[in-house]
Amino acid sequence: MRDAWSLFRRDRDLLIRLAAPFLFWPPLAVALLVPDPPLPAEPAPGGGQGEATARAIAWFDSVGTWAGHYGGWYFAAYAIGMIGSAALFALVLSGGRFSVGQALSLGLRVAPRFLLAMILVALPTGVGMLLYILPGLYVAGRLMLVGPVLFAERRMPALAAIARSVVLTRGTGLSMAALAGCTYLGGMIAAQPFLLLGDRIEASGGNPVAMALVQGGAAATGMAAGLAQVLIAVAAYRRLASRGI
Repeated sequence: MRDAWSLFRRDRDLLIRLAAPFLFWPPLAVALLVPDPPLPAEPAPGGGQGEATARAIAWFDSVGTWAGHYGGWYFAAYAIGMIGSAALFALVLSGGRFSVGQALSLGLRVAPRFLLAMILVALPTGVGMLLYILPGLYVAGRLMLVGPVLFAERRMPALAAIARSVVLTRGTGLSMAALAGCTYLGGMIAAQPFLLLGDRIEASGGNPVAMALVQGGAAATGMAAGLAQVLIAVAAYRRLASRGI
């Protein structure tokens, strides 16, 4: 954590300048302009199994319709965020040699492999989070070094980078899980006050200025968590790779 903080202090201006267009503005635009996915309908009192099945089918249909109209915007925001994260990895791992433009150029070149790797990482991590939060954090910790590996050990395929991260984190699973919890859980907990305040504002009529401020706070929290995740991953990679594994 001290190493990550030192990296932030060294390149703070460049990091914020690079993170904002990719990790702040796209989530904020989606939150303000794209409607939320439909929620399941509340069960009717005394409803039977047939009614519950029909309600579930109707909800799946509405979610499919929503995804057809708006799902692409969510994926676009995710992809833009991944490009920004890739550029951040390139900037931090350059040791201060890269400008923002150079980091972004390298990030764009590695982006296809990086995006594929992050999707492959998100699948087992998401399953672990759904089953129970600790397995999800453990998987996230063991796979935290995929990003640094792709940039520090060039021309490595996505699956090879995942395997390399598992090898590097051998024997440090719980420590890496704790680091993953700092960004995953820390970001979620820090965003909760903004989300709850947004629900209250929406219930009272949805003042657009207030909603924009609240969503801006949530987006800034997400950007900070994403930036911290990059810095912690780089700091951990440097320490573990120095063991010569």
